[in-house]
Amino acid sequence: MIKKLLLVVAALSLLIPAAACAPKAETIKIGCVLSTSGLLGPMGEDMMDGARLAVEEINANGGVLGKQIELIEEDDATEAAKCLERVKKLVDVDGVEVLVGGMTSGASKASGAYVADRGVLIVSPSATAPEISDQAWTEWLFRTTPSDAFQGKVLAQVVLDEGFTRLATMVQDNPYGVGLESALIDALEAEGWQGEHVVSVHFDQTKMDYRTELGIIEGANPDVVLAVTYCEDGIIVFKQALEMGLDEIAWLGCDGNYGDGMFAEPSCAEFMEKAIIAGTRAAGPSGATYLEFAAGYKAFTGEYPSVYCDTTYDAIKLIALAIESAGVYDGEAIRDALLEIGQNYDGASGIITFDNIGDRVSGTFEIWDVVEDATTETGYKNVQTGLVTA
Repeated sequence: MIKKLLLVVAALSLLIPAAACAPKAETIKIGCVLSTSGLLGPMGEDMMDGARLAVEEINANGGVLGKQIELIEEDDATEAAKCLERVKKLVDVDGVEVLVGGMTSGASKASGAYVADRGVLIVSPSATAPEISDQAWTEWLFRTTPSDAFQGKVLAQVVLDEGFTRLATMVQDNPYGVGLESALIDALEAEGWQGEHVVSVHFDQTKMDYRTELGIIEGANPDVVLAVTYCEDGIIVFKQALEMGLDEIAWLGCDGNYGDGMFAEPSCAEFMEKAIIAGTRAAGPSGATYLEFAAGYKAFTGEYPSVYCDTTYDAIKLIALAIESAGVYDGEAIRDALLEIGQNYDGASGIITFDNIGDRVSGTFEIWDVVEDATTETGYKNVQTGLVTA
């Protein structure tokens, strides 16, 4: 009789839900998928440091919901398909409900439908393509960087102010490159520009030889060229442009070819100093919040923050505040809380206000140039020549 009773008790114990026996999570997990290798590797490493700094500061102040944040880092090697693989791993294996990524617009587009289907929130610090706003899943992808619809307006103003009338565009054949090109043309048309878009070249950023494309640019006889590149392909584009004597034409840069990584190749740096009359990038204003962030980043890494370090830092800080406000680690609850938290938020990248689909309603952009500087390791550096709010 006693033996039968023990068997019944043992059988009933199997019916108790496994979740009831599972230990409570000891940390709050935030995934972070950035391009720390590949074409955007140097930029991605700097951005990851921005995420690490934010986590360190949050944990030093008690964490979130009484727990420490665990940052789970993943590298997508600047490949959209690999970003989706890393996102799947974070969601299905690590069990994250919220993550930072993807770094490129293509990576964000590749991951958007997947996270939406699972009710997981993703916050991109650097996906700028305007078309992201039109996706069916866009309410599950927030952006702490402004859309290129704004950056296009800033670039257009440079074209108008300088009086250029023959524009050529050489851009990556992906959502980022084509999107920024379209934003520039749309902005020029809206301003009644009387010039001509003489040639549009869309190139494969993995090709690493662009003499044919540069020959097409040269043959169109432009007075200004917009180059939308990443770091590694941008180095080849500008190096070969110098070899072909295209430094006599005015060039416009962008966020993708901003930063010290571009100066690792001396001939690229020489071309940028000679030919680029202006570049643009999303940037934090020189206010107290940005200066505090920049000082903290310098102390943390030994370097000053580069492009999108501030928006990555802001993404982590906003996510942490949203989790605390939601009071529960759940993707939908975090998303709803983030919409409320992200209203006139004083971030390192400026005042952040999200619209109803998680896009910033405005942004601050830096106008930059490249100058020689013997005190730097490469002999060149970026300098800010203006700030514009769009």
